[in-house]
Amino acid sequence: MRRSSVVFIVAVSVLAAWWFYAPASSAIAGPRDSNKSVETIITQLERNWAAAIVNRDLATLERLLATDFNGTSPNAHTYSREMAIADLKSGVYVVDKMDLDEISINVFGNTAVAFTSQEEKSKFANEDFSGHYHYTDTWVKRNGRWQVVASHGSRFDEAH
Repeated sequence: MRRSSVVFIVAVSVLAAWWFYAPASSAIAGPRDSNKSVETIITQLERNWAAAIVNRDLATLERLLATDFNGTSPNAHTYSREMAIADLKSGVYVVDKMDLDEISINVFGNTAVAFTSQEEKSKFANEDFSGHYHYTDTWVKRNGRWQVVASHGSRFDEAH
């Protein structure tokens, strides 16, 4: 085999390996957030969400909850974005306190999963729903903005 053919094959092999294994450049893929940066953003968004619920800040809730949001309450009822906002707006769901005491985030590109723990003082349909809850929330970055698309809650019962 001629030396120029060997050099050509090696060069093509190196180029192919670089193309398959090198991270996409920001010029092609757009700017990327580091996982730490995303963790900080989602942590703040979780806190903003809790504050919006307590303050009945419907505009913030409309920004944070994706139009295709689906939730499962700690008592196993499913609800949409519209239902969540309507319950707050009408006063069916009233929250006096929602303190997030733990937040951890796993990042998967433009998706992040938040695990939260919170102490809540609340009423739903005039029934006391106060207690300690754990939530798993799925956030997706679309068009440069993070929104929550799914949430699942569980009540933490210290007796068990």
